[in-house]
Amino acid sequence: MKLDFTKYRFRASQMHFLMTGNIGLSDLQEKELQGLLDRKASAELGTAKPLTNTMIEKVNDLSAKKASNELPKTMQKELRKIHRSERYNRNFIFTNKFVQKGIAQEEEAITLYQEYRKKVLGINTYFTKNEERLKNEWFSGEPDLRPLDIDGKKVGFDTKCSWSLESFPYAEDDLDSNYEYQNQVYMDLEDADQWITVYCLVNGTEQHLFNEKQKYFYALGMPDLGEKNYDEYIERCKDVEKMMIYDYDRFVNQHHALLEISREEWFDNGYDIPLEERIIEKVSYRNEDTLAEMKKRIVIAREYLAKLESFFSFRPMYLHYDMKPFR
Repeated sequence: MKLDFTKYRFRASQMHFLMTGNIGLSDLQEKELQGLLDRKASAELGTAKPLTNTMIEKVNDLSAKKASNELPKTMQKELRKIHRSERYNRNFIFTNKFVQKGIAQEEEAITLYQEYRKKVLGINTYFTKNEERLKNEWFSGEPDLRPLDIDGKKVGFDTKCSWSLESFPYAEDDLDSNYEYQNQVYMDLEDADQWITVYCLVNGTEQHLFNEKQKYFYALGMPDLGEKNYDEYIERCKDVEKMMIYDYDRFVNQHHALLEISREEWFDNGYDIPLEERIIEKVSYRNEDTLAEMKKRIVIAREYLAKLESFFSFRPMYLHYDMKPFR
């Protein structure tokens, strides 16, 4: 069966792969080609030396690449993955500890953000969890929350759970480009004006702590530990707790894990992180130019997917042994 990709909708999470790099020549290659062509033109006027054979080959190579509109490798790789996924009805599952925490603590992040808006910003907010995959002519996506009307603007929100204190961004950091493209998709799907990516520093789960502590358990030669190694293991466990717990009482109330740091030691050392320092907001504004470029890339991507599919359209099918065509 031949698949039709002419109306394929790209997920919000796929768009940064499609937007990477230049189609045809990179900016640097374009500049290099133009410089060589300028020299060639000047040589014909007798005001510059002729191009060397190596330069002529370079002009031919760059000109051919420009004419072919070759897709960036990252874009090709993602489209090939999409094609195989659709043709063979497979899901290429990607997961790691960062993704797992985001899934496990999504509700916790929403709760933390509502508390932040109420106690820090003085805004009572009730978010509605989105359970629907949205679609339009170009995109599909499933944002965390449904948009709100704020001062006459339609504003959406998406929470991101940082894995640990080490990976939690600073307020002055730029929003990751993949989240920016994701937000533009959500705004197009919801006809929204703004979309806010909310980085949330929420406690890890009991399982997360156990997994991280277990790494030290084996690295230090457990269970055959001497007293010195055991003391070091306990210190490493305390380091893990400090890196993955930010609200001690909430963690204890939600889990039954045995912590190496007592409540008294925790609060005597001021290890809790204030609520106002556990939320970072990054605002994306609807950008019609960016959306137009994304949709332009989608047209090209659909054509590439159709090209990949065409390789399957006219292949003769043979028997395994006598190699005769099926009739």
